[in-house]
Amino acid sequence: MLSVYVPLSEDMLLSLADEIVENIKWLGVDNILLLTKNTKGKVFYPSGIAPSRSTGLFEAIIDKAGDEGIEVNAWLCLFEEDMHDVNPIVKEHPDILLVNRYGKSNWEQPTWSDMDPKYSTFWVCPSSQVYLDYLGRIIEELVRYKLRGIHMDYVRYPEAVEGRYYCYCHRCLRKFREQYGYKFPTREVIHIRYYVSILTENVTNAVKALSDKARAHGLHSSAYVFTDYVTAIEACYQDWPAFSRYLDYLIPTLYEVSPSHARRLVSRAVDVTPEGLPIIPAVYANRMVRRAVKGTERWTTKRGADYIAELAKASLEAGAKGIALFNYATMFNQSLPMSLRKEDLVELRKKLAEIGLAQL
Repeated sequence: MLSVYVPLSEDMLLSLADEIVENIKWLGVDNILLLTKNTKGKVFYPSGIAPSRSTGLFEAIIDKAGDEGIEVNAWLCLFEEDMHDVNPIVKEHPDILLVNRYGKSNWEQPTWSDMDPKYSTFWVCPSSQVYLDYLGRIIEELVRYKLRGIHMDYVRYPEAVEGRYYCYCHRCLRKFREQYGYKFPTREVIHIRYYVSILTENVTNAVKALSDKARAHGLHSSAYVFTDYVTAIEACYQDWPAFSRYLDYLIPTLYEVSPSHARRLVSRAVDVTPEGLPIIPAVYANRMVRRAVKGTERWTTKRGADYIAELAKASLEAGAKGIALFNYATMFNQSLPMSLRKEDLVELRKKLAEIGLAQL
């Protein structure tokens, strides 16, 4: 499978649909992950439930991709919400938001605001049944489109800036007290470690509920997850080896990693997930260097067609069933400073076809 993430924004014109699908067809992609709900809680189709920023482009891409035999999955950013243009579901149910270790809700201290105000955002606790029901109704609205499935992103808690920072809402604290008999505040390290189980279970339960909803309507479900499951659990309570059994395929990130480390990571993902579950790693398709340190074994600062093809080949050799390119904008919008060059795209198309990924 060769997938590509396609971001949308409210300033993108309906007329772009032909160009987007033609470019994707030319590259040989057979699966689109189309942004449907963004990190501001806005959706890109006409909705009777969620705040909508529909321009018709969402529907047009689905229709045109279907005509070309390209599958489309609705890419949903699950738990982030806009703190300025506040979603009615948040206004009506303010207790769905995270509470930090100081007892302050996101209303008082938004997520990441203590790191830098520009990163401030609202984040819903995955333990909220009210919000899960809301997401379920969004999935039910999406059934009317010719989609292959739903693709879950931000299926986790936010990364903690200073230790284990979230969540201490009344639901999480009650569950901890009822199931372990402990309560906060505490200085007992073992108590804090047990709390990790509560938070990872919240995320896993959310994945199961939404996957069940999708499958009940004949849709596949998939998720975009942190690269290394150890890091995923420690950093954001995302136990994807556990919740992968509810999915039809899994997309772990391989951003900036070396091909040798990619082989190791994909092998581990295959080992800890259900037998036969397709692993489709997400690969950077741009020229950006964000975290990679030059000269190290697990990172690489190499970019471009050769790097993507090497990463894809290593992933396939380790048991992956394809790759997901992240993302369309940095491949086909040449005005972006970190976009791949046109010559890179031509070479990439050729190399992906050589290893059997691009459907030309």
